[in-house]
Amino acid sequence: MKISVIQIPSDGKNEFEIKYNDTLQYKAKLPFVSINEPLNLEKLRSIKIVDPNENEIYTTDYKYIENFKEELIPMKFLIAGKQKFNQLLFISDKNIIKIYYEEKAIWDNRYVIEINDKQYFCYSIEDGYIRHFPIYDGETQIGEALKSNVVIDAKDEYCCYLKENYENISDGIVALLLYLDRSEYSSSYLVNKSYNLTKNYSYNKTNKFYDKEWVKNNFGNEFYIKVDENVKLIKEKFKHPLKTSLEQWNSMPEKKKKLMKFILIVPWLIIFIVLLIVFIFIMTKK
Repeated sequence: MKISVIQIPSDGKNEFEIKYNDTLQYKAKLPFVSINEPLNLEKLRSIKIVDPNENEIYTTDYKYIENFKEELIPMKFLIAGKQKFNQLLFISDKNIIKIYYEEKAIWDNRYVIEINDKQYFCYSIEDGYIRHFPIYDGETQIGEALKSNVVIDAKDEYCCYLKENYENISDGIVALLLYLDRSEYSSSYLVNKSYNLTKNYSYNKTNKFYDKEWVKNNFGNEFYIKVDENVKLIKEKFKHPLKTSLEQWNSMPEKKKKLMKFILIVPWLIIFIVLLIVFIFIMTKK
């Protein structure tokens, strides 16, 4: 099974289309975030998942007290064996899905997906232009989520492949990917016609859960091909940056254009009003 979570064009909004095997299943609405805003709890809380007809399916609930108590003691995992961070509930009529980040030791951490009290574990490995999230049921790998580190036109994109007989946890995977976007990503502050190319590598204990060929061997290399194409596109764009002021102006979002116009017009308007007042004053003195 293939799960796609793809950010869609939306001015001043942060929305995603969620597809199961390329068929639209849900839409997700996340709060818009600016690069100048620090992460806060409300940004995790305010996630909504709706069906294609805009009927609400999942809402989120950030357990403030539960999180505060769990996170109060720094490095509690050294004593207790593990520690949970940023626990978030996705609630529907049928499911209660809990997503959180768990530390077991220094350089040994994972994400946990709890679906109606059944746990699945997800590990994070950076490998160049792709971030990998192998997903385990106990000691068996059942899926892998992929996040491209190549962002074009401010659109984050996630893809997850699940083995047969695990389709029932697909909503839990969606919850995890939206959780990751809200807590670690969000390219909403970028503008259309923007290109962001990042290459990362991670080295820690979770790397032992990473099989480089798992997706390719089980589902093919479609995602890898797309990432490679985007890398080539951006590298080509970097060779030919915007050259004219008109091209730069056309690449700006409408809100920023309006703000720039306002900033440019206001000083001249003030000068005009001052001159008009002076003129009227002089005329009245004659």
